[in-house]
Amino acid sequence: MSTTLTLEGTTAFIRDRFLVGELTTLANVTAGQAVKIGAGSSGAVVPTAAVLDTIYGVALINANAGSKVTIVARGLARATAIATMNAGDIVGASATAGYVATIAETTSGITYGGLPRGICIVGTATSGSTVLVDLF
Repeated sequence: MSTTLTLEGTTAFIRDRFLVGELTTLANVTAGQAVKIGAGSSGAVVPTAAVLDTIYGVALINANAGSKVTIVARGLARATAIATMNAGDIVGASATAGYVATIAETTSGITYGGLPRGICIVGTATSGSTVLVDLF
């Protein structure tokens, strides 16, 4: 009996990195900003700007309004945190444009003051610093 070894990256494991390219931006976007689908748009993106925004992904490059941008929609991404974030924190949008924030947990689960979009892998101690997030 032979055993076949399948390595991550050759199948659709949850940690595979999925990129979405050639999305038009409706506003200026900076690498590391969380983005959402713009209002009234079927695929153009803008930075998130409210706690209840659904993060569509994280921008990989800087782009001016009307330009094309590539985002990470699932997998590991470098995002910009609004405040201190620790490894293991649940990540969602913040009220500050394009930043990610920790979403609080309670004994009964997640408090939906925000929508969960990932887990912080490597945190930061300063606002505006880069964190490594595993988007799901």
